[in-house]
Amino acid sequence: MCTLIALHRCGPTPSDPYLTIAANRDEFLHRPAEGPALRTWRGKRILCPLDREAGGTWWGLNEDGVFVALTNRPTPTSDPARRSRGLLVLDTLAHASADKVADALAELPTRAYNPFNLFVADGLRAFALVYEERGERWDLEPGVHVIGNADPNTEDVEKVRRILERARSVHRAGPDDLLTRLAEICATHDGEADPVASPCVHAENYGTRSSTLLELGARPGILRHADGAPCTVSYEDLSPLLHQLHRGEGAAHKSMDTRKAS
Repeated sequence: MCTLIALHRCGPTPSDPYLTIAANRDEFLHRPAEGPALRTWRGKRILCPLDREAGGTWWGLNEDGVFVALTNRPTPTSDPARRSRGLLVLDTLAHASADKVADALAELPTRAYNPFNLFVADGLRAFALVYEERGERWDLEPGVHVIGNADPNTEDVEKVRRILERARSVHRAGPDDLLTRLAEICATHDGEADPVASPCVHAENYGTRSSTLLELGARPGILRHADGAPCTVSYEDLSPLLHQLHRGEGAAHKSMDTRKAS
């Protein structure tokens, strides 16, 4: 996932959604994956897609309302011997609050993973972990955030700056059709000659593989997922999966590949 827009605790009342997410996953086109489903990981019920190559995921939500998402940071020499970053997302979903995730990540060993950004949020807190050989926690104030492949909310990166401006404008316009307007950002091609400088990426063998819209709060919640580039593929309503997760219903029968977990 290369673009994550997060609106955390932006509403004026407790009944407003505490978290709204619009996210595009950019990946090699041949890499196998599954869409969002109810799953189990080390005894915990979670909702997440699945990277079938490394066995992890790029975003997930647990039954306690903790949301976690990961974006890769660029590195000139990716070390294939290091543990899958997607498995770390699964590990964090075993915790019941963002604070407990922060405590666990404070013990993250150095040089265990290739570089990444990890966004974590629940109904009270949001933070990002920036990992470059070791982890650095960034506490995030309530508001609009964009996590890409550089530091969170960095306006030095033109792509992040444009998305931040548009997301803030969408937020100021009010809650009506918020997800629809965020989806329009996800489908945008504004990178001029650079295919990866737009939210919706189309390169030769690489691009936006899927897009996810999520709204969490006092109400049951909304989940929409496009299994492909959002400029060409419609979002499917997967909200019943949210409801089943929080009510403890439905069979969390999707198996997880644990062979790379150590």
